[in-house]
Amino acid sequence: VQKMKARLQNGFYVFPAPMGYKYAKVAPHGKMLVRDEPLASIIQEALEGYASGRFQNQAEIRNFLNTKPEFPKGKNGEVRRFEVTRLLSREIYSGIISYAPWGLERIKGHHEQIISVETYWRNQERRKSAALAPARKNIGQDFALRGFATCGDCGVPLRSSWAKGKYKRYPYYLCQTKSCESYGKSIPRDKLEGAFGEVVKSLQPSPSLFALAKAMFRN
Repeated sequence: VQKMKARLQNGFYVFPAPMGYKYAKVAPHGKMLVRDEPLASIIQEALEGYASGRFQNQAEIRNFLNTKPEFPKGKNGEVRRFEVTRLLSREIYSGIISYAPWGLERIKGHHEQIISVETYWRNQERRKSAALAPARKNIGQDFALRGFATCGDCGVPLRSSWAKGKYKRYPYYLCQTKSCESYGKSIPRDKLEGAFGEVVKSLQPSPSLFALAKAMFRN
């Protein structure tokens, strides 16, 4: 126990690896936590998505995780509800180690972060506040840039909605930050997503990105 406590104090996790991590020998530190892919990237997308507003509540995170075959499911074939709460509450993902029974708090770990410390605290603030929207299982099907497109004035993610016309419904992105100059201004979905598509077409991957992709596929 003394050796485990000393290792924790030095910034090395000593308990069973949390989901998204695994133990590997890393010179000169010995066995330490490293990212366990693809779970680490799935968890990162879920936690960052909640912080940014892409996922409005924990039920939407759960729906997202249910679409990932690599993420462990319960006996009913779905992610257990408490699993989402555990993901959001684990400080270890932000690179911080704490263990209350031994009086150890907020020790900077040597392992790679899955999310930033800022993202972790943003999620804790959101958990304390009321849910902003009901759970939806069709995340991203109607609005591909939901949670990613942000307002050019305030930087807050744009909300998305369907407006009812005389004969049919029309999809829009809009800013709903009351203190923003663009509050209430809407952009047709096809216009915004079409402009984004043109940006994507103009992108050219770098040689280093090709090399990284090859290494990932080999792995």
